[in-house]
Amino acid sequence: MTLAVVEEEVRRFLSDPIPEVLCIKGKWGVGKTFGWRTFLRKARDDNNLAMRRYAYVSLFGLNSLDDLRYALFERTVTGDAIGEDPSPETFREMVGDRNAGRKLKPIIDGALAFFNRQGVSDLLAKAAILTVRNQLICFDDLERAGDGLGTREVLGLASLLKEERHCKVVLLLNDQEHDDQDEFARQLEKVADVTLKFEPTTSEACDIALDHDASFADLIRSRIEQLDITNIRVIRKIERLAKRLARILDNYDPIIADEALATLVLASWSVQQPKLAPPIDVMRRYNALSMSAHFGDKPVDPEFKRFQEIVADYPFRYANDLDRAVIDGAEAGYFVEADIRETAQQLEAELKANSRNNALSRAWHELYHGSLATDDDVFLDAVYEGALKDAAFTNAVNINSAIYILRECGREDQAAEVTKAYIEANASQRPEFFDVGSHFSGGDRVEDTLRAAFAEARANYVDDRDPLDVLREIGVRRAYDERDVMLMARQGPDNFELMFEALQGEEVRHSIEIIRQLARSHRPEAAAIDQASREALKRISEKSPLRARKIGRFIDLDGEGPDETN
Repeated sequence: MTLAVVEEEVRRFLSDPIPEVLCIKGKWGVGKTFGWRTFLRKARDDNNLAMRRYAYVSLFGLNSLDDLRYALFERTVTGDAIGEDPSPETFREMVGDRNAGRKLKPIIDGALAFFNRQGVSDLLAKAAILTVRNQLICFDDLERAGDGLGTREVLGLASLLKEERHCKVVLLLNDQEHDDQDEFARQLEKVADVTLKFEPTTSEACDIALDHDASFADLIRSRIEQLDITNIRVIRKIERLAKRLARILDNYDPIIADEALATLVLASWSVQQPKLAPPIDVMRRYNALSMSAHFGDKPVDPEFKRFQEIVADYPFRYANDLDRAVIDGAEAGYFVEADIRETAQQLEAELKANSRNNALSRAWHELYHGSLATDDDVFLDAVYEGALKDAAFTNAVNINSAIYILRECGREDQAAEVTKAYIEANASQRPEFFDVGSHFSGGDRVEDTLRAAFAEARANYVDDRDPLDVLREIGVRRAYDERDVMLMARQGPDNFELMFEALQGEEVRHSIEIIRQLARSHRPEAAAIDQASREALKRISEKSPLRARKIGRFIDLDGEGPDETN
């Protein structure tokens, strides 16, 4: 059912004074509530509402019919406030309403003679339903009501409000969340006069969710539509992060911002809807060039193949440093601005170099692929010279190809020289740059000396940050990057003991929990972190019984693993 059809039927419903129950159902996150509020406000502004009193009630957390009845009274608004959230002012207006006061005053006066204040409040909650008449009502989140409020009771109240109180009732629900689907469908069929399926297309979802005045709106809209994302909650989360990312990258080359925003849309989709989108770890390791080079030679990982199909026409070929910083931000829900700016600056320098038509690319495209008459030595000389010249700007895949072709053609010394030049040119890079897996997929042929040079550069990386500051930071962020893991792995029991005892307040729980999480991970450094942090916690626990009790919240030192009960 198209959004236009849904909106047309809702407008008819709102303009017609005849009591009626309308059900709008759809999957989680498709924007039922957002869409309903949009249609309602538009009808209010167009003076197209048959009823001038309205109550929106989410059933989330309500545990009884009394709770629901009182919520109807408490959340009723009138006039221009329809479509907006209730406030203390709207509640005072309801209590002071002449009709409501006439119904409730005799009940309150009589109750005061027999009950205490709590008793009067309870009676008021039960009697509040008497004021609900001839009004528009929306029940949302039916599937999230408390255990004491069943669907049958809610639907029964909706029917009563229609038949006896002459109300128009809207039910917003996710009909896939009910335990007994058949029974729920039978009950709903008895109550609902009209049932609409809220199932917007990706274009309609963007119309609802996006701020069309934002400078980046058209760009992320095209990417969202390309990936066929229809979940409005996901789209709004993408937009929220996109605003921050666009602000950070405002002064950089527009190409950089465009590619980063495209990566953000894909990464946010992966984080928010992992069952539909490609896994985020595949996105980090994906390399289109490697996939195309080896496709058909060996079995391809199913998740890689699914990713390849999804991004076939999408502007994502492999994850560079900026992409990885954006992916980290999509996972965490915020960006580390310093990381984004640092990697954007590096990418901008690379773009400037490439704009001069770098020598290595020219050697391959013009002399190798573009000619059958080129002398071998002419081509190899061009590769060697181009690789040296472009070492600071080209990617590892291109350097790997250059080293391979030089070695295969007997130019061992030149291959070694290129390897050394590439490592030196990138000496200031973070340690994750020297992780082979960040540039190549599992089946890629990585030249042995380049692989060894990467491992050596990674092992010799110098991190001059204060380990205690880093421990506190990853505890607050509840996340860590490659540098953080490597730094923590280099801390022995003595350092961990000092750091743990220096923590204060919430730092204690957050920082120790993140270290124990790291210790239980599958990272190569996990064993070293586990051994050192465990020994440090053991030493602290041996200093006093109460310290031992505190440590027990994080780890069972007498057993094989952490204390999972806390």
